[in-house]
Amino acid sequence: MTDLSLRQHLARIGEPKSPAGVRIPTDFFVFPPSGRLRDFMKATRSPEPEQWTKAAEKEFADKGWTEECQGVTHDESFWYMSSNAGKSSSTGRQRVYRISLSNEVVDHVKLSGNGSDHLGAIDYYQGRIYCAMDDPVKIVVIDTPPFTGWWSAPLVGASGGPPPQTRSAWCAVNPWNGLLYSAQITASIAHDTLYAYRFDSAGRRFVHAPDVDIVLPEKLLFVQGAVFSKNGHVLLASNDTDDIRCYSVLNGHYLGRVPIRKDGGEGEEVEGLTIWEGVSYDGIETHVHLVLLDNDWPDGDDVFFKHYRVPLAEDL
Repeated sequence: MTDLSLRQHLARIGEPKSPAGVRIPTDFFVFPPSGRLRDFMKATRSPEPEQWTKAAEKEFADKGWTEECQGVTHDESFWYMSSNAGKSSSTGRQRVYRISLSNEVVDHVKLSGNGSDHLGAIDYYQGRIYCAMDDPVKIVVIDTPPFTGWWSAPLVGASGGPPPQTRSAWCAVNPWNGLLYSAQITASIAHDTLYAYRFDSAGRRFVHAPDVDIVLPEKLLFVQGAVFSKNGHVLLASNDTDDIRCYSVLNGHYLGRVPIRKDGGEGEEVEGLTIWEGVSYDGIETHVHLVLLDNDWPDGDDVFFKHYRVPLAEDL
């Protein structure tokens, strides 16, 4: 790679600090685990969200998991969907469902008695499903295997006090550093910071790590889902702007957006999303997958499960 091309790539995420030559800036939030410049540069390339197309959309009506469906993730074989039905941990209706690629429910885990009144979006990382809990905030963790129970851990501040957020609609693990991220970006609270947390196994808690927070160049509202990519990007799904927005984890640089089409009915709500490359529908390969909830009352809720094709998947 020539100095010129390196400068061009770095210009997309901010000018390097040294006037004497090109170097990797030291004020980035996150570095690739390999430490290689080749991998570092992947986070500077935009996957061009404006070119993404919705390749498939499946509607699911009045299923158990569609009631107040909040998020989606996956392992190597199954989808997992979070349902906040009942909106209280005491009812036993907060559940995470395991669903086959043929869209059949295989099993579920009840989150009864976790102490929080809202189950949000979820994420899978290295055999564990991380569930964002609200009112009060905490993380519920489901080990897979065995996918039969759960345990919980609080979010705490860097010194062990209160965490920097009092609300949590989503959580997601960044594979570049293995840290859990969440944010306080609600329908009424605009914010620009994705908070990072390290798991303290001895104290069984997630401790804020402010040095690796990701600060975005804009304040957002109503973000209800997030997912990190293998190439150093974070995708945020907003029910305020009705889109998926892409940022570099290096310094939060904005890399583009893809709009989320709603059908115009009342009660439709953008929820969580995940990246699962190579899942095909009608012979078309898809990469990014998103839940659009249709809140129906007094009938049961429906879900529009949207699947997006990313032409530049190698840059996702």
